[in-house]
Amino acid sequence: MRTAIIDIGGGMRDAFGAGILDYFLDEKINVPLCIGVSAGASNLVTYIAGQRGRIINYYDNYPNRWQYMGWRTFLLHGSFLNMKYIYEDLSFPGKENPLDYDAYEKSEKDMILVATNALTGNAEYFSKETISRTDVRTLEASGTIPVLCKPTMIDNIPYFDGGLSDPIPYKKAFENGAEKIIVIITKRRDDFRDPEKDRTAARILSWKYPESGKTLLKRAETYNRELKEILELESEGKVLLLAPDDTFGVTTTKHRREDVRKLYDHGYQKAQAVKEFLS
Repeated sequence: MRTAIIDIGGGMRDAFGAGILDYFLDEKINVPLCIGVSAGASNLVTYIAGQRGRIINYYDNYPNRWQYMGWRTFLLHGSFLNMKYIYEDLSFPGKENPLDYDAYEKSEKDMILVATNALTGNAEYFSKETISRTDVRTLEASGTIPVLCKPTMIDNIPYFDGGLSDPIPYKKAFENGAEKIIVIITKRRDDFRDPEKDRTAARILSWKYPESGKTLLKRAETYNRELKEILELESEGKVLLLAPDDTFGVTTTKHRREDVRKLYDHGYQKAQAVKEFLS
């Protein structure tokens, strides 16, 4: 039976997903198809590379550095998150916390990264092979938060976070042969999105990227519909939804180190439900 895992990201909240995936590595749980959105894509790339403990540094250690994120970074680089620092200066070969690209490339696990084409507002899906030793633009694109960050350019096309257009891409998992799906979300399972929270950002985004602005305006509707569908599939035994009971005050960009660690530990504990689901 082909199984897929989807990690939908959520900025700093996806320390929860990092805990889940470290449990997978500890317990040697191998999922052949990985689909990552936003921070979830970075989590899953590290899971595929088998680097237990690597990704939590990007949630509880590095964000405290001014080079990583904040308004100083926004003023200097035009992005609240310094994508070059995160994806290159920390992560390239020979740097402080490099991705084990050889292990990633050799792994039999497949990977799909979700990003949003800023010009069309539509989801695009990138393969595992689009990540190379010194080119991780598809990974970066998947996590590029609109308005807070400049778009990531790939072949002269600007891209934003995949969560705008396909926040819970379970249909993509089924299209790729999955029969059972583990879905990691970083809000409570009964926490549906409020569309009002996206209106101001959507107006700002529409000035330069009108189609992406429309997509952002509909993001809550898309997320809420997909979450309801996932909950129905869970009742049929086709999906296991792993969601936190408490996010401990952690948001997309707001974090305290001790709260991030609580969320990571909570994810590790929640992951124990996976063995029964896969048995």
